[in-house]
Amino acid sequence: MAVVSLAGAAVMVAGVGPGASASQHAKRSTDKVLAFRANGTPILTGMTIRMGNAAGSAHAADTNVHDLVGFLTKWGANASQTNASQNETELGVAAGSLDATAGPFNVEADAGLTAFGPNQARLDYVLLAKDAIKSISSLKGRTVAICCQSSPDYVLLLAALRQGSLTMSDIKLSETGASSSSLNELIAGQADAAFVHSDGPATAGPNYHVIANAAALEPGYADSFMAATPGWLKAHPAVAEAIDLAWLASAKLFNTKESTWVSNAYAYTAHADPLSLYKQTWQQLKLIDGWPTKLGTFTTKVVQLNLGLAKAQGAIQGQGNRPLSQLANVAPWQAAVAQFLKHEKAY
Repeated sequence: MAVVSLAGAAVMVAGVGPGASASQHAKRSTDKVLAFRANGTPILTGMTIRMGNAAGSAHAADTNVHDLVGFLTKWGANASQTNASQNETELGVAAGSLDATAGPFNVEADAGLTAFGPNQARLDYVLLAKDAIKSISSLKGRTVAICCQSSPDYVLLLAALRQGSLTMSDIKLSETGASSSSLNELIAGQADAAFVHSDGPATAGPNYHVIANAAALEPGYADSFMAATPGWLKAHPAVAEAIDLAWLASAKLFNTKESTWVSNAYAYTAHADPLSLYKQTWQQLKLIDGWPTKLGTFTTKVVQLNLGLAKAQGAIQGQGNRPLSQLANVAPWQAAVAQFLKHEKAY
C-alpha cells in the first residue's frame, strides 16, 4: 500500500466547554459499543480518533470540524484534526493514517470511502450581485462569474437560471478558476454577479447584495460528508457514532451560540480577519441552514441525490461507481441522532 503524505498540519483543538471527566467513570466505550455518562454524553476515554478535513488551510466555514474534534476531546478521546488540500485526507483515510475525514462526496467515493454522516449539509455559496440587480431574472444580458463548469457553483448556476426562467444563452458566463477570483471580478466591475462563498458579502462591502443562496437553489446539495473506509466502519461502528454525536453537538453550538461560534472561528483561523467579519460570516452561514440537527440531514436519499449531481458533472470515477449501498452507511448516524434527541440538553 502506498504511503500518503499529508501536507496539512495537524490542528490543535481546545475543549469547547466544561464537562465531566471521563476518568471519573468506570465504564468505557469499545470500538463496537458506546458507553454513556448519566447525562447521555459518550465516554471516549482511551480512544484515539484522527480526523481529516479536506481543506488546505483553516477556513471559517470549517469551524464545525474544529468544534467536532473539540467535543470528542471533551468527552475523553485523544482527538486530532489534519487539514490537507485536494484529495490528501481521503487518501490518508484509505491508507490508514487517518480514521475519517470531512470532504466532498465525489472525492470520498472515488477514494473508496463510505459516507457515514453529514459534514456541511448545504453548500455555502451565495449568488452575490451589484445593488442594481434585484433578482435572478434581472441577470439577462449580464455577466455571471463562476469557478468553472466542474465546480458546484456551475450546478447552482443551472438551478438559478431555471428559477429565473433564463437559459445559458441569456447570460455571459465568466469562468474564473476559483470562488475568490469570481469575487475579485465582481468587485472590479468585470462581472455583474458571482457565485462566492458565504464570507464573500462581508468582503465585498455595502454595494452588493445576495439574490440567492445554495440552500434555496439546490436544498439537498451537500458541501461535504463524513467518510471512512468500509472496513474501518465495520470494525469501529461506535467510533463512527461518536463522531456523528460530536457533529450534532457542534451543529447545535453553531445554531444556538453565535458568540461562541464566532470566537471559535476567530481562534481556529488564527485571527485571519477582523472579528466583525466572522459575525457577518455566521449570519450568512445561518441562512443556508448548513447544520440541521435532524434525522433527515443524512439519508440514503440525500447521498443518492448528491451521487446523481456528481455523475451529471462527470465527477464520479473509479471506485465512485460502486452501488449506493457501498457508498453510504446510515446506521451510525441513526444511532447518534436517537441518542442526541434523548439527551439534547447535555449537548
